Amino acid sequence: MEQATYIFLSFACGMIFMRLFSWIMQLGNSAIAVKNTINDCLLIMSASMQTAIESYEIKYHALKIAEKDEKYIDFQKQIDKQQLKTQQKTIVRNFILSVPSNYGHLIKFHDWDSAMSYLNEELKRRKS
Repeated sequence: MEQATYIFLSFACGMIFMRLFSWIMQLGNSAIAVKNTINDCLLIMSASMQTAIESYEIKYHALKIAEKDEKYIDFQKQIDKQQLKTQQKTIVRNFILSVPSNYGHLIKFHDWDSAMSYLNEELKRRKS
């Protein structure tokens, strides 16, 4: 009887330990997955903004070809610059708000410039 109790307690302790170890491993794996997702999303966001900037440059070149006034082109540049800044702020704000609060500590940026600095550091770290 005593041996059966010992076996049962050993089994129960093993199950508890296995559950605890499994939970810790899942937590670590999910944190790594969220961090990789954050980095990948930043890559996509930066590529999207770069495409927008390039399309603006094409627009300015087309305006010059169409012989638009230089003041008009400068005005368009100012409007586009403001719009781009607004888009960048909105993208970063919405992205930060979409990350679950449990993983908020993985976000190391608060605005577009700090997000791009963080992305550059991560890309340098990946290359090393």
